[in-house]
This record gives sequence, C-alpha cells and structure tokens, in this order.
Amino acid sequence: MPARPLQSTRSDQQEVTKILTAFRRDPSLLGYISLGEDGVLRSLTADRDVLDAAGLNPRLTKALPNRISPGFRGGFGEADGAKTLREQWFNPDKSMLPPPLTDKQKKTTRKMLKDNKEMLEGRMDNTSKE
Repeated sequence: MPARPLQSTRSDQQEVTKILTAFRRDPSLLGYISLGEDGVLRSLTADRDVLDAAGLNPRLTKALPNRISPGFRGGFGEADGAKTLREQWFNPDKSMLPPPLTDKQKKTTRKMLKDNKEMLEGRMDNTSKE
C-alpha cells in the first residue's frame, strides 16, 4: 500500500508560527530564513551565519510554505530535521545555505529599507493630521 501524503494541519501551522516568532533575526534586516535539505529551518545573517535553527519534522516542513514568504528556499517535505544532529543545525555544510549577499545587494537592500521607512513615516504623519 503506498504511503499517504503528509497533511498540513492548523496545529502544524501554529507550531511553525511559534518557531518563526521565537527565531532570533539579523538586526540589520538583511537576514534570511532558509530550509535546508536536512530539514532544518535556519535564521541567517546577510553573510549567512546561523543565528537560530530548528529541526522540522516532515509535517512541519510541509506546513512551512503557508507561514513564510513565497520565495523561501526549501521544498524538502520528506527531510526530517528532527533527526539532524543539533551541532549541524548551527554548523551546516555551506552548500545547504543560500549564497551571502554581495556588497551591492546589501547596499541596494539598505536603500530600499530606508526608502520604505521614510514612506511609511510619511503616511503615518499624513494620517495623524486627518
């Protein structure tokens, strides 16, 4: 009999949300969330140092796309990060991580963040005057 496909449940999605909420993030806002082929979800800096990590079982890996932006790196529904050694969560093979941002990408992203901040502050000022 063939294996039943994994089903993502509401409780799985809530568990993923708890993990993501608790993750430490890159204070520069240039960081990245990455799901490795080993089933480990990692919070990375712009230079791809690991700030935080959690081994996801296959159910949580399947639930992840509903709780993270569409461009996340992943798609490893059968990987079982809960079986990955904790040491490897924080010291993965570099081939499992997205490449570090280049200086040009960092500069462009910082400018975009600054522009967005100024735009939002301008909107807030306009709203408070109404």
